[in-house]
Amino acid sequence: MPGIEDWKTKPLSVINSIYEENSGESYADFIKKVQEYFTQRLDQLSLLSIPSLNTVSLDELRSNTVVKYRCMVQDVFDPQFCLGKYKIVNSKTQKSRVECGAFRDFPDLQPDESVDFESPENITVDRQGFYCVPIPGEAEWVKEGYKSKDVERKKPSSSQESRPSKRDREAEGDPELSEKTCKRVENVSPPNVEDKQQETSDMDVTPPPCSSVAGASQQPTMAKGVPMNFPLPEEKGFPCIVRVYSNDVELKATDFVEIVGVLSIDPQLAAIYDDDAADDAMDQEELQAHEPPPSLVPRLHALVIRPLQHNNPQLPALSGSETYKQAVSQLMQDAGSLRLELLSVLEHALLCDRLAAEYLLCHLVSKVYARADVLPLGKLCVNLSRCPVTQRYTKFLNHLISQLAPQAVLLEMSIESTNNWTLIPKKDYKVNRITAGMLQLAPGTCLVLDETALQQGQLNHTGVMNVKALADVINWQKVDYDFEFHPIPVYTDVNVLILSEGESLLPKDILLPVAINNEILDFPDHFAKLDGRLSPENLNKLRSYITACRLIDYSVSEETQKVIQDDFVDTRQRNPKDMTIEDFQRLLGLVRLLTLTYGLSSPTVELWNKVRSMEEERKIRLAQQPRAAAQGNQ
Repeated sequence: MPGIEDWKTKPLSVINSIYEENSGESYADFIKKVQEYFTQRLDQLSLLSIPSLNTVSLDELRSNTVVKYRCMVQDVFDPQFCLGKYKIVNSKTQKSRVECGAFRDFPDLQPDESVDFESPENITVDRQGFYCVPIPGEAEWVKEGYKSKDVERKKPSSSQESRPSKRDREAEGDPELSEKTCKRVENVSPPNVEDKQQETSDMDVTPPPCSSVAGASQQPTMAKGVPMNFPLPEEKGFPCIVRVYSNDVELKATDFVEIVGVLSIDPQLAAIYDDDAADDAMDQEELQAHEPPPSLVPRLHALVIRPLQHNNPQLPALSGSETYKQAVSQLMQDAGSLRLELLSVLEHALLCDRLAAEYLLCHLVSKVYARADVLPLGKLCVNLSRCPVTQRYTKFLNHLISQLAPQAVLLEMSIESTNNWTLIPKKDYKVNRITAGMLQLAPGTCLVLDETALQQGQLNHTGVMNVKALADVINWQKVDYDFEFHPIPVYTDVNVLILSEGESLLPKDILLPVAINNEILDFPDHFAKLDGRLSPENLNKLRSYITACRLIDYSVSEETQKVIQDDFVDTRQRNPKDMTIEDFQRLLGLVRLLTLTYGLSSPTVELWNKVRSMEEERKIRLAQQPRAAAQGNQ
């Protein structure tokens, strides 16, 4: 067996050794042995020492080494046939050997060696393919948090000078192939892994320029016009094609995962455009779409796939692990003070409206925890109306949310932008791929819809379909992918917050007119007052508090259930209009979220009464709205 650290730098040698030791077993058992071997070595420290495709440039990495990748599944490719085992023959010595073909794109051939494709010893297997992209809307503090914990990034780059450049690595192979590859990628610049714009510090609540997605709908392109397929046009980083060899792995669109695998940036992959296997132009286009140049879309042969329950670098990734439980237990000792601090920050941001801050806090910890048939349970779409009619305020508020939530996206709604958005993913049968849509978002993403600048106008067909798509996300937490002949629903978990002047035409779970302090006119100065309170340490605690609250297991005791049922029956007996079925369902959802904000797993009678009071105050505001509007028109 190879040395202790060789599993990181020479994983294929380790895999070959495992294959030789288990040559008598089935191919599926061999794949399980490989997964078990690498899983056992991926403790927290080992994971931090593995370079990440999210932060490290491809020029700093070598092919056939172990890397990690934090990503969202954008598309699921058809299964691909490959040789799981093949026979290699030396034409001079006539010696032969059998090698494992898993976790690599090309066989490891020495001079005068070739693969005997007709050998009866060969085994053909299938592998799954997934097109993965960096998590859309991922906040800068998340990226910086993972980067700061990465052991490899902290090490001095002593091997940088001795490491051959990308062009040198291509030249090490076949000269003719390298010449073709160089010509093909010579004028193609890889996307920036790191945003070179001026970074905003953790404690700065001033939004950076271009922090929202307005009317842009064009997908960035790469070599030969093949789209990058980023859901959000302004995303940066590397997409990646992930090869999965285990049949036990089930991934679907918008799943977000962390993958540890063998990196493949072999320049031979770029020469696939010259393959004569494509019979016609359509086959060639599909081939180019599924096998883009590795300098832009590297391949990753998955060894370990870990579904992410959260994307907060301040907490251990596995919520069921002992380290996570210990970290959360220590954090939640101060749950009361953290809640008050966050509530005070939100109240300040909402221009001194305490009730709106309570609802926004519930919104931040909401998530779809289950589905009753197709009905999502746990969501809370809040429509804050009477917001200041200026995008300066909404951008400040959105930026504060992006400082708290791991993923946040702002959509500035106008007639023009709504008519031009590409919200719905669409199947492109010409190349057999899903063209990305802006609603392809990872679970836990905060989607802020800014309607304050929305004016009267006419929606075209695209605009109507976009509004319907937003309504489906709010009502059913699903996106109907356009497969031309029929839609295919893909379930999601996106927190939608609507900011508007009047009531939004979109559906909502909570409509709350904001009681703003009209004396606050200087929004930059008002939000700047939060800078002193939101130190990096405080922000990290608040972020971890929100994440931990979202993952608390919730239940209701029998005593509390009886109190809630009796209250429902008594209210209905007095006046059925005071407690409709919809009102009761809303109260049950709110008391769950309010309980989580206190760091509790079960509600109390006091929390139920508090929710009743919140809803009564909200309904009073709604009843006053027409009167206030009428007075304003006089």
